[in-house]
Amino acid sequence: MSDSEISEKRDHVSVEDPIDDVYVPDSGPERDAIVKRLKLKLDVRLVPYLALLYLFNALDRGNIGNARLAGLEEGTHLKGNDFYNALSLFFAGYTISQVPNMFILKKVTPAVLVGVTMILWGICSTSMAAAKNFSGLAAARFFMGIFEAGVGPAAPIILSFFYLRHELAWRTALFYGTSTFAGAFGGLIAYGVAKNLAHESLAPWQLLFIIEGVPTIFLGIITIFVLPNSPETLERWFVTPQEKKVAIQRSRSGHNTDSSLLDKKQLLAAFKDYKNIFTCLIYIGLNIPLASYTSFLPTIVKLMGYTDAKAQLMTVPPYACAIVTLLLMCWNSDRTQRRGYHVAASAAIACIGYILLISSNKIGANYTGACFVAMGLYPIIPLMLSWVSNNNVGHTKRAIGIALLNTFGQCFATVGTQIYKSKTAPRFFMGYGVCLAFTVVMIVVSLALSYVLKRENARRDELYGEPMPLTPQEQQEAIENCVYDDHPSFRYYI
Repeated sequence: MSDSEISEKRDHVSVEDPIDDVYVPDSGPERDAIVKRLKLKLDVRLVPYLALLYLFNALDRGNIGNARLAGLEEGTHLKGNDFYNALSLFFAGYTISQVPNMFILKKVTPAVLVGVTMILWGICSTSMAAAKNFSGLAAARFFMGIFEAGVGPAAPIILSFFYLRHELAWRTALFYGTSTFAGAFGGLIAYGVAKNLAHESLAPWQLLFIIEGVPTIFLGIITIFVLPNSPETLERWFVTPQEKKVAIQRSRSGHNTDSSLLDKKQLLAAFKDYKNIFTCLIYIGLNIPLASYTSFLPTIVKLMGYTDAKAQLMTVPPYACAIVTLLLMCWNSDRTQRRGYHVAASAAIACIGYILLISSNKIGANYTGACFVAMGLYPIIPLMLSWVSNNNVGHTKRAIGIALLNTFGQCFATVGTQIYKSKTAPRFFMGYGVCLAFTVVMIVVSLALSYVLKRENARRDELYGEPMPLTPQEQQEAIENCVYDDHPSFRYYI
């Protein structure tokens, strides 16, 4: 939907709006220039800042894999499956806090939710440096999982307030793409700590937790004051009155018109929506291999024959490769307005990687396979979050749809932390086989959902003709009448 279509029926800005008397053209070069300036400002301020937040989110989550090579197990006296269980407890905390965090997001500003949870998970991450045994490490990981759930699921909701449906995947990719940077930076930081830092009373793994955890606390404090919450609250120093009015118009045209804190009808509709079953299955298929990959890549690389320090460094290239495919896939997904086909293509790339890991015992083939796995898995995260956000009308329904996606995905991520047992090293046939199976599941389910949504769009075209853009009043009526994305003028992203 173009910005000229959005401006149709200009009465969508209510008489109570403080900028109602600000003139903005319905279409034409002047409006296009305003939209261009607005998007540039948002792209410079909002997207990079959210990306920075998620960079620290991913760093703090994944540094335990690097800490393992730096002596974590010996320093905390872990035995048997203790390391794997500590990984699982993170996802347990992450899972149980998904839906509550979405409810909290409806009651407090995004800046407060994201900022406060950042401070708390930064404290948990830093406190792992003080762990003396499994109990201390497990407690810190569990509570870190609870608090880290405040950023990842909230970011797509925040972005949907400022961008149109066909603009979301690329921006979400820039946001989630920092998780691949985190993997690369995490390896570089761990290598630097192992090679260049020494402390009389702190082991390298302790220094790693402190170096990556403390900045998160300070960034959380800053976030409370600088993260934009909605178009209505954009500051005068940041946007002109015309740009602010266009931002509000765009937000309302993007199915952001309901103002209730918690719509119980939307909550029920989200649980009854069959599309959420499909998307949850895809995300389950993603999170099992993804959780295992981020946690065990340093160990897998080490078992290819590299030393501890070199293994830390050799974890960087797979993530660098993943950045390229992530940006390309999401850019093309926005360009073509297709999500499911890109999910399937990405999963197919990951399949190639796992086949290489299973079928060969040569270091070159194994390392290439590890690169293909990263290249295939990481683009699916922003593609799925954008897909769910695109196809749900109403704040609560969209928020619960994303929360369900993350809840089921992270719940099964615990499986990914348990399938790379030491006794199966160095080939890890069981781990690779399980991950390969679930990447195939992603391909099948994503193509099936695309087919179902394509048929539904065709059915609506036949019954109602070409769709017209919904005005905010029509969107509000669709929400109040519990129609949501079943409205005759709504078309799904496939």
